Amino acid sequence: MQRNDKFYINIGRQFGAGGMEIGKRLSQMFGIPFYDKELIYLASTESGISHEFFENIDEKPVQQIRGGFLGMLSSTFSDYYPSSTVLDKYALFKIQSDVIRRVAKETSAVFIGRCADYILREEPRCLNVFICANTQDRIARLRKSKRLNRCEDMSDREIMELLEKGDKRRSTYYNSYTYKVWGASGSYHLCLDSSWLGVDKCVEIIAQLVRERFTL
Repeated sequence: MQRNDKFYINIGRQFGAGGMEIGKRLSQMFGIPFYDKELIYLASTESGISHEFFENIDEKPVQQIRGGFLGMLSSTFSDYYPSSTVLDKYALFKIQSDVIRRVAKETSAVFIGRCADYILREEPRCLNVFICANTQDRIARLRKSKRLNRCEDMSDREIMELLEKGDKRRSTYYNSYTYKVWGASGSYHLCLDSSWLGVDKCVEIIAQLVRERFTL
């Protein structure tokens, strides 16, 4: 029987803490795919639901989505997720979960958010990490990333309010589907402060653990 040498790095993160940068660098270091927004495109393609719809509900604790979506459902989607005027949040979560599991069957990968640590909980070769950072570093990173329109006109307090809302959405989403606590040390193998350690050191620590744990 051939040994399974695939492995997975699942990264949860505070908004603006550098989780995406850390994930991309680990992806490059190990030569494995990186999945963040890419999961939205895959879920959209495989389900037949519009990309814009998945983008709108991404990592948000949505209520039931009623009506208006039957025209966006492909025959493939209908085969696996029976058509209804109600497309609930659990059906949407299942679509993304199935995509993550399919990717994991094919290749090692770095997954950013989207409860990948919970979805792949039965896979023994996973390292589940949470990245946090202090407020000022998160504000500075968000300003530098240009992810906000007209961020140069916003005060630090205004940006911090957006960070808090983003964290709240991620927290509610994760807690709802995993029955664990987002950001709590007991929910992960490793929690790192990118402000205290720096991004370089976070990458180094995670990479070292991956090599040691999975004998790479």
